[in-house]
Amino acid sequence: MQLQEANALGAGRPEMPEREVLEIVDREKQRLGRELHDGLCQSLAGIAALSSALSRSLAADGQCGPAAAADEIVRLLNEAIGEARDLAHGLSLISANDAGLVGNLETLARNVRCTRRVSCTFVSDRRCPQLTHETETHLLRIAQEAVRNALTHGRADQIEICLECFDGSGLLSVVDNGVGLSEDYRIQDGIGLHTMPYRARAIGGAFSIGRLAEGGTMVRCSFALPRPCDLAEGRVDVRARA
Repeated sequence: MQLQEANALGAGRPEMPEREVLEIVDREKQRLGRELHDGLCQSLAGIAALSSALSRSLAADGQCGPAAAADEIVRLLNEAIGEARDLAHGLSLISANDAGLVGNLETLARNVRCTRRVSCTFVSDRRCPQLTHETETHLLRIAQEAVRNALTHGRADQIEICLECFDGSGLLSVVDNGVGLSEDYRIQDGIGLHTMPYRARAIGGAFSIGRLAEGGTMVRCSFALPRPCDLAEGRVDVRARA
């Protein structure tokens, strides 16, 4: 596969420190995800229940036309509930935990398959050493944002997440078969397209995103692996625990 175009975004440093931007973004995603799930979804479910009761009452009174209309309202509400829940799940971040980066990326792929009904696979050569908690968290967030963009903006139905480690370097890539991200979205919108490079720089890595010649998008983040001496001396992966 060849990249038709590839560029690193967010080259200019923002006025607000990048780490602070990332913390704010993560907090807002968590908040919005909870509000969607606990607020909008529950309200829609209540309306759907009332509409279903109305449909049964109308049918019992022999008002077939209004009952059918109420049934259609219930159907549309249930579709809206499903879409809102999918969105809430997409905004709710998987927490980096003791499963490690490989385990969390496997969970991400499995969640996408179950909730979005699209093909999402995770491939790893299993040679990656233990990483710092910060590195694992930022790589996981990059993968989540890339997958979200592939589904929401790229309208992809096939996504592959890949983690490779070789010659002292690691490479995380997310490839999809969607329509790609429009230039308007890349330039004017998409805070995720700016936070991904922030995250790459936070771990001393390099980020790129580009369109594939055969269609779709590839997101890549390369990063340095810890040296064996760091592992031996215990300087790597002092994890924050809840």
